[in-house]
Amino acid sequence: MSAAAGYEAYDGTCLTPLPAADLPAPPPRRTRRRPLVGGTTVSTMPVTIGKYRIESVLGHGAMGVVYRGHDPVLDRTVAIKTIRAELLAAGDDGFEDDDWHARFRHEARAAARCTHPNIVTIYDFGETPDGSPYLVMEFVEGRELRRHLGEGRQFDLPAAALILRQILRALDCAHLLGIVHRDIKPANVILLADGMVKVTDFGIARLSGGTGLTQTGAMVGTPNYMSPEQFTGGTLDRRADLYACAVIAYELLTGQRPYPGPTPPALLHQILNTTPPRPSALRPSLPAALDAVLLRGLARDPGARFADACEFQRALDAALAPALAPVPIHHHPEPGTVVMPAPLTLSDAELHEAETTLATHIGPLARVLVRRAAASAHSRDAWLEEIARNISDDDERRRFLRRLRRGEPTGYTQYGTTAHTAHTGHVGHAGGNAAPTAASGYGSSGSVTTVLRVDAATLATAQQALTQAIGPIARVLVRQTAPLAQDAADLYRRLAERIDDADARRRFLATRPH
Repeated sequence: MSAAAGYEAYDGTCLTPLPAADLPAPPPRRTRRRPLVGGTTVSTMPVTIGKYRIESVLGHGAMGVVYRGHDPVLDRTVAIKTIRAELLAAGDDGFEDDDWHARFRHEARAAARCTHPNIVTIYDFGETPDGSPYLVMEFVEGRELRRHLGEGRQFDLPAAALILRQILRALDCAHLLGIVHRDIKPANVILLADGMVKVTDFGIARLSGGTGLTQTGAMVGTPNYMSPEQFTGGTLDRRADLYACAVIAYELLTGQRPYPGPTPPALLHQILNTTPPRPSALRPSLPAALDAVLLRGLARDPGARFADACEFQRALDAALAPALAPVPIHHHPEPGTVVMPAPLTLSDAELHEAETTLATHIGPLARVLVRRAAASAHSRDAWLEEIARNISDDDERRRFLRRLRRGEPTGYTQYGTTAHTAHTGHVGHAGGNAAPTAASGYGSSGSVTTVLRVDAATLATAQQALTQAIGPIARVLVRQTAPLAQDAADLYRRLAERIDDADARRRFLATRPH
């Protein structure tokens, strides 16, 4: 089952506050302790939890155990997360039996209201006969961002922008409902094969509104991604989540964390007394404008950070825009025409072979990266080089290229040589309605060119507007669509078909130059 099935496409804009009904106040604190009975441990996997049949253990951590289960009523696979029974029985660490029950029920109701394409949905919650609470969640198949980063993978700008934009969308939705995640980290960010990002573990978030359960107290979070106020036990709000997102952004784009302290005390010392290196100093290809954005996100003082996820997203988009802008388009000597290389054509078999081979190195994100590279490359060799960059190990990268080049069809370029295979292009005037005339030829470098009917300024305007609607993938779509468009109006019509949300589509069409 597709993890994104059943969702409407999100239009890329920031959310506006919804009139949220008041959540019921949690029950008063009680101090009665319950002896440990039963439990939800890996060694004693239950047959059922509530109405759900348990199929396997998916994982376990400090908070509880996650099972793969089956909903017999709706006939669907679900994930079931339990709170560890031994935590419920503990009391010496400050957490008391009924505190956990009250907080769990309170937060489960809040998390269930938080529905968004980039958030793992909460379907149900309850308690087992021995009193262990559980959450029933959407089951998604993907790979944790933590695993990609743990392999030393450095993401290119379009891939990083796509991931960060979706994390910020998820946080924007949750924050507007009064929910602070408190533990944003790569392990809670899941990358799906279709390019979607899912943020999980909102089930253990604490509400930012008015009860003692949700304001201050015990340190909850993962040290490398915790804000200064989490370390010091201060009051938390949405800006703590934005700090964690800035740490993830820094790591995605530079390949290292801003503060590499090996222990929590060392980490806190670095956070309070040092400034991390500028991202562009670690990776010179990054836009210099990105430095100020990420360092603001990492500010020690919450008041110096972005006020909300929407503001953070806009700043990131603005900083990355030059690097994600359309590739330079060369003007034809004849006034009114624009020339760009013809797009590469690959067979389904070639795409599938590249996807499956790359997936053995980096996981399910391979499909997205292979197809995005195919949309922007103009030779098979350039395409292979582009996707091979996603493999961090030099030897593995060379083996990957050797394997795919051995199966190269006749007529394509071999490494270090140039092929001259005839292609057909189309010529026309920018903005004109004349029927295209067939033409083929090569530039001075031997590359095949296609003449566009839409001027460069219109292409840039269209890409900027489309990026606002659907994100950085707009660059690829404009590049694919431009050679097919008869004029500017046709370009906008074709691109608008890629926007599912009606309001976003209207906003996009309104930007068309007249």
